[in-house]
Amino acid sequence: MNLTLALADVLVMWKIALPAMFLGCYCGVVLRSGKFFAFFSKALRPMTSLGKLPEAMGPFFILCLLNRYAANAMLAEFGKSGAVTKSTLMAVYLMGSLPTGIYFTIFYFSPPLIVGVGWELGTLFIAINIGMSTFVTIIGFIWNRLRTSSDKVIQTKDLQESCCTQADKTDLIAAARKAFKQFWDIAIVFMPITFAFAVLMHTDFIKDVIAGLDPFLRWFNLTAAGVLVIIAGIPTLIAAIGVAGTLLQSGALAPQDVIFVLLLASFFHNIYDGLSRVLPTNLSIFGAKTGVAVTAVGTGLYLSIVAAGASIALYTRAN
Repeated sequence: MNLTLALADVLVMWKIALPAMFLGCYCGVVLRSGKFFAFFSKALRPMTSLGKLPEAMGPFFILCLLNRYAANAMLAEFGKSGAVTKSTLMAVYLMGSLPTGIYFTIFYFSPPLIVGVGWELGTLFIAINIGMSTFVTIIGFIWNRLRTSSDKVIQTKDLQESCCTQADKTDLIAAARKAFKQFWDIAIVFMPITFAFAVLMHTDFIKDVIAGLDPFLRWFNLTAAGVLVIIAGIPTLIAAIGVAGTLLQSGALAPQDVIFVLLLASFFHNIYDGLSRVLPTNLSIFGAKTGVAVTAVGTGLYLSIVAAGASIALYTRAN
């Protein structure tokens, strides 16, 4: 049954995502209190100053390296409290792309990538991914600098002073209780939406959509091996990397096709990931209107950059 298959798929996601969400919420609560908050606010003052951001936004960038769920929850709180404008919230969301990209690239797919396609192609794909994330972050900084004048930068001094006065009173147990409440508010939205999407993925409609990609992909003169890598990468980029490594070593996939094929796999995976994970998460954290907006801007911008990278790779491949 579709429901059984969907439940099996979504349980795999929940086993990874839900504990990560709770841990992220806990880290976020702790980092926003006492000495932790004061330390990271001051340590990242050059970055917040460069982006014309309140100094209190410093821990956001650290959280992006640790757990993007926690970083977004922190950003949402600043938005709801009025500490940052909607425009600044959108810009900061984009700014978090580089630290998030570094974490995702280094700890998620770099090891199997290097093993599968070798050091030369592996490091090139890693550099491309870091470069794309860097570009999104730069756009976020430029966006906020252009839209925020120096005399209008909102410094959340009351929030900072409140945290600093509790520098020696960080209560880890109280933080856990607060984190669980925050986590639960996210989970009760995240779980139903992801389950509904998993059910949709097992319908004939989605199967027809995926099947329809085949002639489109072959228009790029891709071999059956390249098409297989791209389709395998729709649910997870790790699968695309694993298939690409196997086909490369067997000779079915040419070395000059690897980067282009993986970028196409990344493009379609980000569409899937944006709908199945990023959008539900952002809806649960930011609320409906802001959640849709940050997802559309963030995912849309990244997809545009991936498409540009794939176009360059296609040109290089043809020459």
